[in-house]
Amino acid sequence: MIEFRGFSFTYWGHSRPALKNINLTIADGEFVLITGPSGSGKSSLCRCLNALIPHFHGGTLSGTVLVDGLDITLHQPREFATRVGMVFQDPENQLVATDVERDIAFGLENLALPRDLIARRVEEALDTLGIAHLRRQPLVGLSGGEKQKAAIAAVLALHPSVLVLDEPTSELDPKSAEEVLSSVARLNEELGITIVLVEHRLDRVVQYADRIVVLRDGSVVADGSPRLVLQSEELPASGVGVPPVSRLVTELGHRGVQVEQVPVTVKEARNILGPLLAAANLKGHRDEPTHRGEELVTVEDLWYRYEQGSPVVRGVSLELRAGQMLAVMGRNASGKTTLVKHFNGLLKPWKGEVRVAGTDTRNATVADLARTVGFVFQNPNDHLFADTVEEEILFTLKHLGIGSAEAQERLERVLERFGLAQYRAHYPRALSGGERQRVALASVIAAQPRVLVLDEPTRGMEYGLKRSLMEFLCEYRREGNAVVLVTHDVETAAAHADRVLLLSEGQTVAEGPTRQVLSEALLFSPQVNRLAQPYLGGQVSGAYMTVEDLLEDLA
Repeated sequence: MIEFRGFSFTYWGHSRPALKNINLTIADGEFVLITGPSGSGKSSLCRCLNALIPHFHGGTLSGTVLVDGLDITLHQPREFATRVGMVFQDPENQLVATDVERDIAFGLENLALPRDLIARRVEEALDTLGIAHLRRQPLVGLSGGEKQKAAIAAVLALHPSVLVLDEPTSELDPKSAEEVLSSVARLNEELGITIVLVEHRLDRVVQYADRIVVLRDGSVVADGSPRLVLQSEELPASGVGVPPVSRLVTELGHRGVQVEQVPVTVKEARNILGPLLAAANLKGHRDEPTHRGEELVTVEDLWYRYEQGSPVVRGVSLELRAGQMLAVMGRNASGKTTLVKHFNGLLKPWKGEVRVAGTDTRNATVADLARTVGFVFQNPNDHLFADTVEEEILFTLKHLGIGSAEAQERLERVLERFGLAQYRAHYPRALSGGERQRVALASVIAAQPRVLVLDEPTRGMEYGLKRSLMEFLCEYRREGNAVVLVTHDVETAAAHADRVLLLSEGQTVAEGPTRQVLSEALLFSPQVNRLAQPYLGGQVSGAYMTVEDLLEDLA
């Protein structure tokens, strides 16, 4: 059992407490979902469970936290190693070996377990996460999602009684996320492992949870069954996104449509709304012609391979024009990041050609292309090296030769846009994952490039900030720029992208207008479209991408 009794904690050097008067009990075998906006204390709460707070992250505290009867202030983190397994927000922080198999074995070896037991547990962990094919792969060569699976496998091999997962699906495609969460749910149901899972994207995980705990400003503002919390006002008030099918039913209830209960899955929503949808004579929405401005990026029959390996990108061709927003989607390791790294010259074609504003990237340096193409990496730590957030943002502007007055104006604008003004004097790497992501975004967007490439920009970002970011990006492209989103966030792509490029094993599976591509995709289809498709009479060219789409036709 886990118990928080009037617990408060403030990190050294901070004036505001990270956790305030937390009273929370988690019973053995529960599956608890923790959610809330960035900086609300979710990761801090998790760090208490294995005594990283207060023994590693120092500060002042009051109250008590008991885990399996042990007071975290009286026992060291090593005493919790076999009781509490934790997968951090950034999986790279806990990968220590050279390949996947050795990394999983590392913790077991440190516990001095017998060799045959280590081998069996390594095999079990590989099979549970579906990564047996990666066992001898170097960790440095894995995609972000594969690293996340490897980190989870290393923790599962320890057989903890409590498993703490801090945004475990943030870098996973829909299929991989489903596999990981199903595995975690199976551990909870069959082995009785207590699960504490932090997540912003509730649509992926809410169906597995017994309870939802909502944090805001370090305090618990809601705690109850998923259905109860989803229909409360605390989620939207806290900036947390309600799953689309749940929001749809809630909105219909506000408009006078009698509903039995708020659903947590598409299947439940179909059972509740089936008669209404069948009687509505749905036609679906179709793509409107996209704006076609000047050509900014052209890719022709691009092939690329790393060293002497197999091709990672295979014959991809596309056009990116001013005023467009392109979503690049696909399974983990499908070649998405490799493709977009050609746009700013980080990679050069093995075969084919990439042109940026008419210039062949083979004939331009990364510095030359940086004036046209801004790139926000998947891992925000790749951007962060300055001592403060303010210096981080100003660095790029100074090196592009932007005058101090204009640079200061742009700094203030992006600090305000991304809610970073209060962190301007903070060390960037000490911020939460979502906050670091926003700093990286701000440092690139401040340069105002014509083409903005963002690799998983909404990773670790709450609904409110995500909405604000997408509003900014839509406005940015309307000003004659182009935006490229590499994303697994189907709902964000469905709501905002003009076009979608769907990749598989480095090849183009589909490329075209958003509704056309996502309505025909099984895994990469938004919840509302999956709900409505059976009532469209097979008209896949007519689709619903957002709750607002469907509400309009149900009015």
